[in-house]
Amino acid sequence: MLREGKSAVGGPKTLTAMQGSSAAEAGVGVISGYVLKLLRGSVDMSQACLAERLAVDVSTIQGWESGRRPLTSLRVSDFRRLQARLSEFGASPAAVASLHDAVEADEVLSQILNGDDDPAELQRNPLALTVHRRRLVNLLTWPFTGIAPPHLRELPARPGRGPVADRPVLTMDEQQKFFDRLLSVAERAGPHDMPVLHRQAIYLLGFDLRSESADWLTAQQQRTFAGRKAADLTSSIAARSAAVALARRGDSDPLRYFIKNTLNDERHAAANLAYWAYWLGEIDEPHADDAFLLTATSARTWSGGRLANHLLEHLTDQVNAPLNVHSLWHLVLARPELLRYDNALRRRAGELVEEALDKITDLYTTVELNNLRCAVQLADR
Repeated sequence: MLREGKSAVGGPKTLTAMQGSSAAEAGVGVISGYVLKLLRGSVDMSQACLAERLAVDVSTIQGWESGRRPLTSLRVSDFRRLQARLSEFGASPAAVASLHDAVEADEVLSQILNGDDDPAELQRNPLALTVHRRRLVNLLTWPFTGIAPPHLRELPARPGRGPVADRPVLTMDEQQKFFDRLLSVAERAGPHDMPVLHRQAIYLLGFDLRSESADWLTAQQQRTFAGRKAADLTSSIAARSAAVALARRGDSDPLRYFIKNTLNDERHAAANLAYWAYWLGEIDEPHADDAFLLTATSARTWSGGRLANHLLEHLTDQVNAPLNVHSLWHLVLARPELLRYDNALRRRAGELVEEALDKITDLYTTVELNNLRCAVQLADR
């Protein structure tokens, strides 16, 4: 039987207890609840059926799925048992594994929503504690974008009789409050005092459609460069986040400026590749700050294969095409063996680079695509 529980000494022993949050403080649970709803739909069970199979009351399932009773309130052992049972029922292993990330996304979301301006609270902000990866951020931004994480897109949604929302649902007031809090956090966390918090707040602000966030991001970008390239690694990564955020809003000029004036430096180009590899999970070890970027590329602890395939898949991405092309070109320069020894990757690169040349008109990006075409041809000899 699954249940909310206490540790042996009487305190909460929840999934995120080590982060210092109780289930009551988390309060939201909408992302993990929605993922659980999709998992239930994927095995074609009603709430009553799942409750019976798990030996819990149907109100418990309803509470989990709605977020009224967040999954963070489960003991770690019971949460793992829930995942195991969902797998036994036939749910996708990748989707079941994502339930843990969904709980973490709920924690980030709720702590930002419920935070205050206490300096100590700023130190505990989840955006300050670790460098986040794509799989977590995709879940965190899902309520705002409606874009499901890749490993959840194929889940058949049959969780109920009525209409089903296409994403975890936040009210408009909650969405506005989330971005208001992010803007406050980004302003109070200096780029040098709390660089990870500052940078990750900047990135998430790119999902805010309001003009005030766009104006603030533009000012940050201009302040970072002030007529020159970002000189230090911390400024460089923050400028990258701001440029990508602005590109997401339709202004691609800051991203092009960043590429031409920062990523043409070998040190910054290497840090950019290392950040990509970490973002995609090719660098396994979690990190609390960006210092690992200084050595991650030269250490050869990651092959670059996953990164190469991701960049190829998104060569013509509407938002990040210039950054993706530039990053792939520098990855090929840093890891020439990728094209030389991986025949499948080389063939795919040849096909997708040609397709990108037919679609992309930006001169600087086209030059780098032609460089990639030559690299593929040379590797094929």
